Amino acid sequence: MEIQAADISDLEKNRMDVAASQAFTAEAVNIGEGISSADMYIEHYQKGKFVERLGPVRADYSEKKPDTIQFVYFENEEEEGKNKHTTIHFGIVDKQGNIAADSSVKRDDSTTQEMTQNISSPEPISFEKPVLIGSSIRGADETMHTSEHKKELIKHQDALLYYVKLHY
Repeated sequence: MEIQAADISDLEKNRMDVAASQAFTAEAVNIGEGISSADMYIEHYQKGKFVERLGPVRADYSEKKPDTIQFVYFENEEEEGKNKHTTIHFGIVDKQGNIAADSSVKRDDSTTQEMTQNISSPEPISFEKPVLIGSSIRGADETMHTSEHKKELIKHQDALLYYVKLHY
């Protein structure tokens, strides 16, 4: 089993760009019969401190076992001034349908820079072990750099970390 950036067409990419300022789809492939469910959730940190966990969204596969599952998220900035917030739509998609959630988060307004990184090359995925598939980090005057390591990502003023987890 492995997880990677989903192989989607240019038309699908363009459709996602219309829907959100930040959008991404990861795909777990060669899953096999052992799966019972899949989760997707988001961890929010500010200045290294845990703020909240969004989700999980859970898809049940106890009856029908998919070969491929896609995990998708869309981020959009909403409103202005003190009411400004980020709305995130995220979910799990397979051939049988989808399950989705949305949530609003208040991100640090003093930030002036943003970087996003998503999984780019295939990585092994195991049951019961969360995998980081994407991050959105924000900062002000600091030097920003993306990383695959949670400790590095949460050092920034504001960080959203996107995780998926497969269950037996």
